[in-house]
Amino acid sequence: MTTVERLNPLLPDSPEFAILLAQIAAGAKDRDLEDQNPFDQVAALKRAGFGALRLPVELGGAGLTVPELFSVIIDVARADPIVAHIFRTHFWFVEERLRALRADPADAVSRRWLDEVAAGKVFGNAFSEKGSLAVGSLVFNTRLTPDGEGFRLDGEKYYSTGTLFSDHLTVATTTDHDSVATVVVPTDRDGVTLVDDWDGFGQRRTGTGTTTFTAVAVSADEVLIDTPYDAEPTPTVQYAALQLYIHAVVAGVLANVVDDGVALLESRDRNFNHALAERPSDDPLLQRQLGELASTASVARAAVLDAATAIGAADASETGGVPDARLATEAQLRAAKVKVHLDQVAPEAATRLLELGGASAASRQRNLDRHWRNIRTITLHNPVAYKARVIGQNLLHGTPIPANAYF
Repeated sequence: MTTVERLNPLLPDSPEFAILLAQIAAGAKDRDLEDQNPFDQVAALKRAGFGALRLPVELGGAGLTVPELFSVIIDVARADPIVAHIFRTHFWFVEERLRALRADPADAVSRRWLDEVAAGKVFGNAFSEKGSLAVGSLVFNTRLTPDGEGFRLDGEKYYSTGTLFSDHLTVATTTDHDSVATVVVPTDRDGVTLVDDWDGFGQRRTGTGTTTFTAVAVSADEVLIDTPYDAEPTPTVQYAALQLYIHAVVAGVLANVVDDGVALLESRDRNFNHALAERPSDDPLLQRQLGELASTASVARAAVLDAATAIGAADASETGGVPDARLATEAQLRAAKVKVHLDQVAPEAATRLLELGGASAASRQRNLDRHWRNIRTITLHNPVAYKARVIGQNLLHGTPIPANAYF
């Protein structure tokens, strides 16, 4: 197979990347206000090689470490959390293919898809389904059945974040032989239908809607994995990385809360007549509150990068594609602790931002409520109560972390 043409990724510390982020940030507030999809912004990141940042240089990427990637994700989310969220399962896909290639350097299938990543292609997801089946059970109504020399894919997915902006889809499906398979299909293949019907009050334009598959043809080399339901789970950090990504987006929103707090105080000319200073920006109480918001944002970033470092250490310990069990557990716990903490402090910080401006901060044109809406929506991906309990159980009894992408 001929290798596709690779992009030359912009390095995150380059002036060109900083300009790109500023351009994305410039319209984020209004895109949210007007309910517009960020097609141009996602396309610009594709052209910049954003999706290839974790690829080794020899494979056409920038060779970033795991903490370096999460640092960039926070920066993109600071510019626009909608845009950052769209790439979440793309980076999961990249990690899985890199892991497979490290385990087997002759893995032609993984190299094929990583070539697509190097060319700027983006991979969305179609995992979750509505219905009565338990979330995270890995049992799906979507079916992959034999059809001639290949397969046929039928079913309906929801919460398929990023799909509307992607070139390929990774689809989780039940097979006809009591197993779960993951397949890759192009978004424009016959029988694939993307519906932009996500109606959340936050993270509204992430393409998190319905994806249907009607007699979609799937070739044998588009089946990535086919795992029996009774297979013994192996140590992994893939799910910890998926969940930490969400909180990297939250950390980016918190950084933007601080940006908007500074701008809000600097824009105000008057204060209350009983205030401690004539101008809000000189008021020591408001200065203190802004400082507390900045501290929350700083700790959020540090916590995410600390967990990312643990994930990177587990990755580096891999033998045959499987990380050291102790390091994998530590990475999972650190990512879980990030969520438990940020789920409490992040919505509060977004609320306290409004107090810097009083009633004027509620102006629809300022659109400052988007921060709370985005944070609260993205933190609903998985219940914090279960995560906090498992942390406690692990400390007391060594209870293992649930092995699914929804914990």
